Amino acid sequence: MSSDQSLGNLGLTPTSLAPVMQGLCLRPSKVLITNAQIDSRLCQAGSVFFAIRGSSVDGAAFIQDAQSRGAAAVVVPRHQGPMALATVNCAVIAVDDALSALHMLARFYIKEHRHVTLIGITGSVGKTTTKEALATILSYSGPTAKTPGNLNSEYGLPLSIFTLALGDRYGVFELGIDHVGEMERLVSTLTPSYALLTNVGISHLEKFGSTAVTAHEKARIFHPAIEAGFVSAHCSHLSLIQKRSPTVLQQYSLADIKAIDLGLEGWRLTWKGQTFTIRAVGRHLLEDVVGAITVADRLGLDAPSIARSLEGFGSMPGRTSVQSGAITIIDDTYNASWDSTSTIVSYLSRLMWQGGKKVVLGPMKELGSASESAHRKVAGLLARSSFTGAHLYGPEMEVAKDELKRLGFGGEVTWTEDFDILGQQVKRTVEKGDLVLLKASRSVAIDRLIPSLSQQWGAYA
Repeated sequence: MSSDQSLGNLGLTPTSLAPVMQGLCLRPSKVLITNAQIDSRLCQAGSVFFAIRGSSVDGAAFIQDAQSRGAAAVVVPRHQGPMALATVNCAVIAVDDALSALHMLARFYIKEHRHVTLIGITGSVGKTTTKEALATILSYSGPTAKTPGNLNSEYGLPLSIFTLALGDRYGVFELGIDHVGEMERLVSTLTPSYALLTNVGISHLEKFGSTAVTAHEKARIFHPAIEAGFVSAHCSHLSLIQKRSPTVLQQYSLADIKAIDLGLEGWRLTWKGQTFTIRAVGRHLLEDVVGAITVADRLGLDAPSIARSLEGFGSMPGRTSVQSGAITIIDDTYNASWDSTSTIVSYLSRLMWQGGKKVVLGPMKELGSASESAHRKVAGLLARSSFTGAHLYGPEMEVAKDELKRLGFGGEVTWTEDFDILGQQVKRTVEKGDLVLLKASRSVAIDRLIPSLSQQWGAYA
């Protein structure tokens, strides 16, 4: 990530950087600042390390580590300035708040790239696929920056912004939020000219409380100065979102494109007379691609260019990516919500398959009071599916195990809170020719099962 930053183009030193963030350089330096970090382990020569206080960790505890890795400066709250001066020998910048200072620097950086067309993407699920598809299309028209990895929060977005280079024509950035007020901060920093909202689902309800609040907060991406906004026609709370928007939003849906389902091979699409194939499994990912096409069309890219750019476009690792071998693994382990879980389970249930279908499900996190009902609903969906076995993992999935038993699910069901036992259960029941879906929230890292499955059944293409 840090090697992709272009912060060095500003020619800032710790001394000249401080006023940009309304701070004071307690120990001046003329060393060139080349990149910004919030993780001391990623620091290198020329880094400025922002000592941000998190919910459980104070970044100030890592300023010495940042310096040892080459940091040219550390940014700390004013009251920690004396401590920092006594701890490190590099430049020290004192600010009111380290996170706010990081956003100030990002806003300053954006002003140096006024020529770039900025596009913001938000939604409960589908942000990354939409971002990747749109960035792929726009790259055919001109140099395009995009959110690297999942740096889309109030901590990650500024770091993503620093990847903008002087020659870039477009910047496509994800704006991910999990609490009230976060979108306002992100939009005040990025202020995209174009914005897209994929959907509103049951996620992060521990902090939002309801999907209506989620919709209201995500709709803040459509700020007063927005040039154009886009939203899925199937998005819940659509009227609330449109009411919140200062402009009429352009809706998109699968009806905008002709699609032939190729199963695990993806989709053959026809749009404006152009036919091309994408390697994305599931209708939800297809709709994300349609959203990207809609934005690109509005930006003036012609249909042949869009079709050529998307030929062979595939889903990202961990997002229904297919690994084929003696068994076929559908790796959908990047994240899990009720919407994404129900969609992929339903799709694969309808898929014609010669072997057995097994599913390994971990918990859907951050659902708050909706957690138990959501996990119970997953069981109800599985009970009506063509899956022949279910391996459930984590305390939240116990209710799903009980519900499957109550509904008389015909396949084998296992449940455990021990990951090693889960691996043994999966290894024991998976057979040659099986299709195996892995699905769970990212914090569970259920993709740890893939190496052992690979070892058991051979390498995957």
